[in-house]
Amino acid sequence: MAQARRSRDQRLVSRCRVEFDRPSGVVEAETEDLSARGLFIRTEALLPVGEETEIRLTLPDGTFLALKARVAHMLTPSAARALGRHAGMGFELVGPDTPSRLMLRTHVEGLRSEITNPGLSTTTQVIIVEPAPPLLARMGRALEAAGFKVSSYAAATEALVACSVWRPDAIVAAAAMEGMSGIDLAHAMSEHATLSDVPLVLTGDEGDLARLEAYRAGVRDLIPRPFLDEELVIRVHRVAAPTPGASQGLRGSLVDISLGTLLSLFEFERKSGVLLLMRTGEIARVFVGEGRVLKVESSAPNGLVRPRDRLMRLLDWRDGQFEFSPAAVGGKDEVGLTTTALLLEHARTTDETRPFPRR
Repeated sequence: MAQARRSRDQRLVSRCRVEFDRPSGVVEAETEDLSARGLFIRTEALLPVGEETEIRLTLPDGTFLALKARVAHMLTPSAARALGRHAGMGFELVGPDTPSRLMLRTHVEGLRSEITNPGLSTTTQVIIVEPAPPLLARMGRALEAAGFKVSSYAAATEALVACSVWRPDAIVAAAAMEGMSGIDLAHAMSEHATLSDVPLVLTGDEGDLARLEAYRAGVRDLIPRPFLDEELVIRVHRVAAPTPGASQGLRGSLVDISLGTLLSLFEFERKSGVLLLMRTGEIARVFVGEGRVLKVESSAPNGLVRPRDRLMRLLDWRDGQFEFSPAAVGGKDEVGLTTTALLLEHARTTDETRPFPRR
């Protein structure tokens, strides 16, 4: 009976900061997924199977949990590469229920709604385009288990032929394919009378410039490889069968809406997601969790190391485009200030560098 209960204990994608001890010192890492009974941690600093240790977990909202856990299995770097996964360890929680375990259970129940849609049925049709047969089969099984009706193809040209017979609700395709790439598919769909508004999701990790090209081509979402089945389900669910009333993202021009205004809006509404900023020759990504800026990435080689400094520079942008994609965002807070404090600091430094008017 215990084994049957464990098999129904669904693991959910959640990136949380985590620490644990090794003889060489403290290891900092992040979780790949969570359940009420255990977690998988991405790390190459492995412990022996069966060893018990304390896991210090920080949830996306900043809640700190101390959990007693045992190493149940591990995925070495070589095995991870062969499977297209991240190296790491799977832990099972041990001991009696504690306040930390109860809070973890509450967090997991909150995540469960991300992949639960009472209105989803097999009438939601998804096409998968993936040249690697094992991955194609794995993606198909994951989406079918989530309630989608799936048709799978090895090439984009085959998928387009199928679309001439019936219109799917979403297409998931590899970014890198021979013949017709994912970007080529996006352009072909935009010129097709019945496919121009069908969401396209690409899988791959091609860097910021390719990501920018994909968004410009009309790609709805990008899933970096390697990815978990649950992550695939969540992303496809959001574009193919969104929950009524759910936020569908936001896009526009920084000429009309400044970055400071956007961040203030996100803070007020406690939004979570990734804000993509684009202007000629440069793109940046701002990661927002529960209304707070956690991380800032920029393609500009400007020598600004601190995320806070990078954000201050982005607040000076007066032109460019933005696109906000709602998503669960967690991990370490690399900025260290609330949005209100950041905007006040930016206003102060701007005033200090502005020349005094002549009398």
